[in-house]
Order: sequence, then C-alpha cells, then structure tokens
Amino acid sequence: MIRAAETDRTESGLIDFSDMPDLGLSEIQRFLDRQQGMEGFSFTGLMEDLLKGNLESAGARCLSAFRTGVMEEWSDSVGFLAQAAALGVLGAVFAQASSVFPSSRISESVFFITYLLAFACLTASFFSSVAAAASVVERVLEFMKVVLPAFFLAVASAGGSLSGGALYGSVIGAAGIAEGLCGRVLLPLIKVYVLLVLAGNLSREAVISRMTKGLESGIRWSLKTMTGLFFGLQMIQTMILPYADSVKRAGIHKLVSAIPGIGSGADALIQVTVGAGVLVKNTIGGAAVVVMVILMAAPAAKLLLFSVLYRAAAALMEPVCDKRIAACAEGIGKAHQLLLEVVTGVILLFALSIGLICTATNAVYFGG
Repeated sequence: MIRAAETDRTESGLIDFSDMPDLGLSEIQRFLDRQQGMEGFSFTGLMEDLLKGNLESAGARCLSAFRTGVMEEWSDSVGFLAQAAALGVLGAVFAQASSVFPSSRISESVFFITYLLAFACLTASFFSSVAAAASVVERVLEFMKVVLPAFFLAVASAGGSLSGGALYGSVIGAAGIAEGLCGRVLLPLIKVYVLLVLAGNLSREAVISRMTKGLESGIRWSLKTMTGLFFGLQMIQTMILPYADSVKRAGIHKLVSAIPGIGSGADALIQVTVGAGVLVKNTIGGAAVVVMVILMAAPAAKLLLFSVLYRAAAALMEPVCDKRIAACAEGIGKAHQLLLEVVTGVILLFALSIGLICTATNAVYFGG
C-alpha cells in the first residue's frame, strides 16, 4: 500500500513535502503538536491537499481541529455562560427589593450588594476571555516565528532573494510590534476599560463616561494605525522588490539561453526549478493562513458569542432593573468586542501580509 501510494505520487508529478526537512516544515509540525487541540494535525498533509485541490480532505482536517478546539475552549466557559444569564435574575431581584423600600437606605444597600455580586460575576467571566484572547495572540505570533523562515526560504528559492530578505525583516519586525502592542498594551488597556465601566456605574450620574469612551476609541485607533502603517510599508516594498528580482532573473535567463548548445536546456531547467519554488511558496503560505484561522476560530467564536449574550442581557434587563446594572452588562459586551477586534486584527495582519507577498513575488516567475 505504501509503495503504491509513493508510486502514484511520483507518477502524478506532485511534490512530496514530507521530504523537505531543509525548509523547516518539521519545526512547524513540532509546534502544532505542542498546541492544545492540534494533536495529530499534519501541516504537510494540509499542504498536499491544497496542492492537489482536494478541498474535501483539507476541510475535513480543519473541521476536526476546529471541533476539538471548540470542545476544549468551551469546557471552561459553561459556568460563565450561566453567570451571564444570572445577571438578569440579579437585576430583577434588585428591582423588586427597591420597589418595596422606595424611600429607605435599604434600597441603596440592596443595590450595592447586588452590584458587588454582578461585579464579581462580570470580572471573572471577562478575565477568562482576556486570557483566551492573550493565548490566541501568543500562539499566532509563535506560529509566525516558526513558519516565516520556511516561507521566506521558499520565496528565496523561487528567485526572490532580494524580496525574501527585505520582507522577512519587515514581517518579523511587525510580529515584534504586534506582540508588544497587543499583548502588553492593548489587552491591559481593555482590562482598565472594564474596570472604568464597572466603577463608573456605581454612581447614578455619569462621572467617567468620557474617559471610558476615549479609551475605547484609543484602543480601536491603535489597531487601525498599526495595521495601516504595516500594510503601507508592505505595499511600498512589494511594489519594488519583486520586480527588482524579476529584472535580475531576466538578465540571468538571457545570459544562460545565449550559451551555445546547452542554453535552451539550462534555461528550461531554471524555469522548472523556479516554478517548483513558486508552487512550494504559495502552498506554504496558503496552509499557514488556514492554520492561523484554525488557531483563532474557537476563541473568536467564544468572544463573539459572549459579546452578543451580554448585550442581549443588557437589553432584557433594561426594562426591569436598575439602568446601571444594564449599562455594566453592555460595557462588558463592548469589551468582548474589543478583544475580538484585537484577535482578528492580529490574524488579518499576517494573513493578508502572506497573501500580498505570495501574489507580489509571483512576478519573479512570470517576469522571467
């Protein structure tokens, strides 16, 4: 059976990625084997499925990894979903208690007791979500540090030596900036945002609402600025460097083809070699994007659902309970949306970057 499969592969002319340890694919596989929910997921198998156009098999691999990640991610979150539902009950209890004592301090005391319970419930749920978002950002950045050497080695083998060296430095620099900005600045700022929301709703009058809105806008603008600056730099580099490699390769192409006797054969061999390099490069890039989506899919679904649930809880509590508790639930929903934007922003930063580099460096092959 094994010999027959090897014979079929050889006859079909497809590349055997498992026989390419020099590209660093073994390092990528070791990284995936260490990740929770990715045990048994084969990176080279995914690349071969994409190369053959076998989307059914590739989709089955991704669905299996996603299902495992969802089960492990949500196993710790069932309690927090129950806590989110309990917010409505707490709000209704407070509303009934305050209606019994309309002119007494007991009403305010009951509110503070209820508010402290809601505070504990909300912060426990939210800090779990922050930990999940931080884990996703860390895993994606670690994966990029593992996959980038293999990807840019394939870029260089496809004739983009100048492009590979320059773009590798810029993407590695972007990974460092994203790690510092998202992991050490934005996620702690989102925690501060939640604390400001909960503290600001203690009083009946809005005291720090402008500070809260300003912090929310600052987090979003920081993400947009990081993405815009990085893609601006990438656009400038990909407008110039791949075509410089293309000109260099065209000169070598003309020089080799001018050699009497062996020129045409050597030129054809170079063309086939560069084409194989382009194929490997694009396949590694496509598989890397798929793996990044798998890494973030389950936590992102959790953050999205929590954002919707808390906003729905706020909408349901508004007619029957104190508006301050409803405002807290709505603020936690917005905070989950900010976490989701940070996670998806990091994924899009690198996924679009890989796609842009794959498309731009193809000019080296077609220009020859």
